Amino acid sequence: MEPRTWTDHPPRWLSSPWFFALLAVVLYANTVRNDFALDDGLVLNENAYVVEGVGGIGDILSHDSFYGSIGTSAYLSGGRYRPLSLVTYAVEVSLFGVDPAVHHAVNVLLYALCCVLVFRFLGRHIFPTSRWAVCCTTLLFTVHPVHTEVIANIKGRDELLSLIFLLLTLHHALLHQRWRERQLEPAAESRSKRRERERSGAANEGRWSHVWAGLSFCLALLAKENGLAFVLILPVSLYFLTHATIVQALKRSLPVIVVVIGYIALRVVLLEARNNTVQEVMDNPYLYAAPLEKVATILFVQLRYIGLMLWPHPLSYDYSFHQIPYRTFGDPMVLLSLALHVYLLVIVVKGWVRKDLLAWCIVFYLGTLFLISNLAFNIGAPMAERFLFQASLPFLIALTALVRRLLAEVPAPRMLHWSLGALLFSATCLSAFAVMARNTQWRTGDDLFLHDVAAVPNSVRARTFAGIALIHRSESTKDTIEQARSLQSSIVHFQVADSLHDRYMPTLLNMGIGYYRMDSLDAAIRCWERARDVDPADEKLRELDGFLHDRFLQEGNTAGLRGDWEKGIGLLNQALHYDSLSVDAWYNLGGIHFTARHYAEARIAWERTLRLRPDHAQARAGTAALNALERPAQ
Repeated sequence: MEPRTWTDHPPRWLSSPWFFALLAVVLYANTVRNDFALDDGLVLNENAYVVEGVGGIGDILSHDSFYGSIGTSAYLSGGRYRPLSLVTYAVEVSLFGVDPAVHHAVNVLLYALCCVLVFRFLGRHIFPTSRWAVCCTTLLFTVHPVHTEVIANIKGRDELLSLIFLLLTLHHALLHQRWRERQLEPAAESRSKRRERERSGAANEGRWSHVWAGLSFCLALLAKENGLAFVLILPVSLYFLTHATIVQALKRSLPVIVVVIGYIALRVVLLEARNNTVQEVMDNPYLYAAPLEKVATILFVQLRYIGLMLWPHPLSYDYSFHQIPYRTFGDPMVLLSLALHVYLLVIVVKGWVRKDLLAWCIVFYLGTLFLISNLAFNIGAPMAERFLFQASLPFLIALTALVRRLLAEVPAPRMLHWSLGALLFSATCLSAFAVMARNTQWRTGDDLFLHDVAAVPNSVRARTFAGIALIHRSESTKDTIEQARSLQSSIVHFQVADSLHDRYMPTLLNMGIGYYRMDSLDAAIRCWERARDVDPADEKLRELDGFLHDRFLQEGNTAGLRGDWEKGIGLLNQALHYDSLSVDAWYNLGGIHFTARHYAEARIAWERTLRLRPDHAQARAGTAALNALERPAQ
């Protein structure tokens, strides 16, 4: 008799869902030391409704998700209504205060729960006869480095909650369909078998699951809009994973349609129906692309997604303009992507009648990515690693299914089993190290910006944010040499960003700040004037105008006291350029003109002072002095 090996059955510790929960906690435990990063401020520590705690839940539920931080999201196409994650943040704030460690810890625990649900879903509905397939797929899901953005970024909780509730939706919908199918079975059963099944409770399992499926789907939509893809994915899943016909699957999915209609109505009432055109390429990545260029580039992005699933390196928080240049159908990579996706659709067509698991995986994968592809509407980014969180599950299921088929077709597979086992072990170890290393790169926003700019050197946003991080670094050190080095490096990043997109406000504003810190005031003002040409109403520009006014006012007064009247007059006029209603600047300008015996100019300045503030005693006294000087001449 041939001896048993590890390939016959997984060890007990590996076949427990709690092993994967523990593994998830171990992998992401080091994120608890991290601070807020990237967009956390939009939904948490800078969101007025969230920091109010449970008292802000009413406002959270009735406004756009970013309203509490930016006031209005009119520039965002369609708005963002994802209140569920914000409600959880608010509860945590009420219990523990605004503490990044707590929020990170909750993300880790939610990911552990997600891995448990993946394990149970696979064992119950996808690979019920193969514990190895369940364990391998769950292991690959748990350790995959592409998930780090979702867990390490507190804002990624919307993705976590979405997948958790979508898995529960699928699980309960499938249970209910199988319960309905069992209602047709008792007539063919023996009386004793029927009694045994009824005593075990299996006869009623799934009776009320459709209710739980509907509730789970509601929560999934409140977590994030990508649950809308389940209008397609749920009926397809009922068809492929049960004995239902496609007509029966569509009928069973009607409650989902009702939930979607209600959700869309809620969004329209709260956010208004809008899908406005964003006129900034940083938030509308295909703004400058021709229609065919847009489709070709989207196909290229889909190929990049597959590449990230198979080889998740290097990783980046940003892939925006100009990191992924527009492509054409003459690009070999675009043609390869087109051929690959056509082949995937062929597999779906061929596998439809025999309900092939691979066909279901492809529909699930492509259906999930369709909503974030920019084909239907602008989502503000050409691609992102967080968009793969949900799509990674069907991808990994398909990978496991393909390996199982390969093993089934090999005449003497034991050596191949060992080879695949060694490959799985190596991939798991490498992925685990990659995950823990990536988590440290998310320690702060500045750490992330400075690390990732090397991975995406042509990204305007990445270059700009790296420059901002270097300005922060210069402010945090007293070493003048290090300050100068950081500021010079920041200007290099800003200049690259400016060469790629010369109308991006964050680049222009912060490049001006960098120059100012380097005492290059003229260069700073040139940057800010260019920013004024782009958006003269920008709030940051108004702050900078006030700052420049104060500086020129102080320097003008100092020059006047030194007797350098010409320079003082010039500086005070510059102060007035940035605040023409400045009482102090007009009064001091009159004083310097008076001292320089420019009496006509002094009168004009003091009269303007009095128009702005009629009770200004010094300006009245100055005007009286001018009048006294004029009397003898009369």
